[in-house]
Amino acid sequence: MAMLNRLRSCWNQLPEVVRFVLPIWLGMRLLSHLIGFWVWRIRPLPPPVGMRFYEGLEPVVQGWRGALFGVWQRWDTIFYQIIAEQGYSVQKVSLFFPLYPLTARVLAQLTGMGTLEALYVVSTLGYLAALILLYALLADTFNTTIARRGVLALAVFPSSFFFLALYPQSMELALVLASVFLARKRRWLGSAVTALLAGLTHSTALPLAVILLVEAVQFIRRNTHPWRWTVLGVAGMPALGVGWFWAWRVSQGFPSFLQSYEQEFFRYPAPPWTNLVKWLMLLPQHLSSPDWVINSVALFLVVWSLIWGWKKIPASWLAFQALVLFMALGLGDARDPLFAYNRYILMGFSLFAALGWWADTPLKRLTGFALGVFGQLALMALFLLWIFIG
Repeated sequence: MAMLNRLRSCWNQLPEVVRFVLPIWLGMRLLSHLIGFWVWRIRPLPPPVGMRFYEGLEPVVQGWRGALFGVWQRWDTIFYQIIAEQGYSVQKVSLFFPLYPLTARVLAQLTGMGTLEALYVVSTLGYLAALILLYALLADTFNTTIARRGVLALAVFPSSFFFLALYPQSMELALVLASVFLARKRRWLGSAVTALLAGLTHSTALPLAVILLVEAVQFIRRNTHPWRWTVLGVAGMPALGVGWFWAWRVSQGFPSFLQSYEQEFFRYPAPPWTNLVKWLMLLPQHLSSPDWVINSVALFLVVWSLIWGWKKIPASWLAFQALVLFMALGLGDARDPLFAYNRYILMGFSLFAALGWWADTPLKRLTGFALGVFGQLALMALFLLWIFIG
């Protein structure tokens, strides 16, 4: 009993944000492992024709490593594992941004763990950091009620399982949120560093410049310090991170990013409205496809959040969300105009703020929670079963 009381006392001394976020983080991670274990038992490998997805890597399928980590060795994870183990050895992997796999590579070298385990640790800790930072940002901007609801909305959003997969989304969102939070606190150096790192994690960090520019202008207008104009440089840091990686690719002899993307993955730049019209025309033929269903739901929710949140969410956040939307719609695909859309829009954290505002009754919260969890479990299972790419 004394030990229990001591543990309860230690728990109560933790910051409120940690006490709220930690059970959610642990619960979602445990749930992902339960789904993963089920998939590992019934289908540890893709069909024989799908073995090419491993790009020559050895599939991790045996024993506890297969059940815990190998089951996440899916789709783009293969390319991040190749980078962590071999570096940028071929053109195909040169399309994937460096911070996430190279962080895992350093972690693996320092600890002796495998690269899959290192990728898992980076994603899992990035997810925890993203939840904490989203709570802190929403609580600072609105109140703790909106912060709690926003964190729950992120946790149960159907495509949010990508934060738990061995993908860079959790690291990127954590860095984006850290940069915004630090800019609001006028910690410009920290905001600049995290914005640069976000740009080195994924190109969808580029719209972050809008929020940072607005924060910098507000700071300049309210201060008279002679060096105040230098904070405008913070807004350029996401582009510097992206441009740095792209310039490095060119220096290594790789073709341009867009040219390589079209050659390797058959994707090409296209006007967002063209992809949107094409998607609307093709939608009736694909209503039974999980990719099309979740992308349709995600598109509706993003557009809804931009309209509904107009007078509730900061304008710079909505502009950021809109630019993420345009970026996601700006890459064409002959098979699916919104291919990977559900993954890219996860950076638009104002969506979760809007959902937090909306869920102001028990019925709304229960409905949203049930639909979100069901959708996430279904998509996660399809992803692990080599059916849903995302």
